Amino acid sequence: MNRASARILVVDDSPSMRRIICDSLTELGFLHLDEAPDGVAALEALQRVEYDVVVTDWNMPRMDGVALLKAIRALPARADTPVLVVTGQVSAQRVRLAVDAGANGFVAKPFIAPTLGEKVLRLVAALPPVLEHEPLLHVAGVHA
Repeated sequence: MNRASARILVVDDSPSMRRIICDSLTELGFLHLDEAPDGVAALEALQRVEYDVVVTDWNMPRMDGVALLKAIRALPARADTPVLVVTGQVSAQRVRLAVDAGANGFVAKPFIAPTLGEKVLRLVAALPPVLEHEPLLHVAGVHA
């Protein structure tokens, strides 16, 4: 999958932080970015749209990032969605909690745009390619 076709959901209760993250990802060529102000809104979006990556803050009202991560892992259709957790409160225990909940990556705030971008790029690069056309059928030894 390439960055121009990847769909990313950015989840943070701070509108300015969502803007910083989205601007950083846009500069890297990501074109399909959606935003949610908390885990509840993000979970609702995830039930409607198939996102390729979720970037979520840890501390949010209504549903925090780790609870969102656990909820994503519990959704059969979305359980494999890569999730990158962002937080300003970094400790070995918090990193372990995020990893144990199924996080695919962790970014400490304040972060620099290249660090965030590199982690998102790695997650997108690991996704299977999108088929542009219907698969070719092989019939009775004849290959199209």
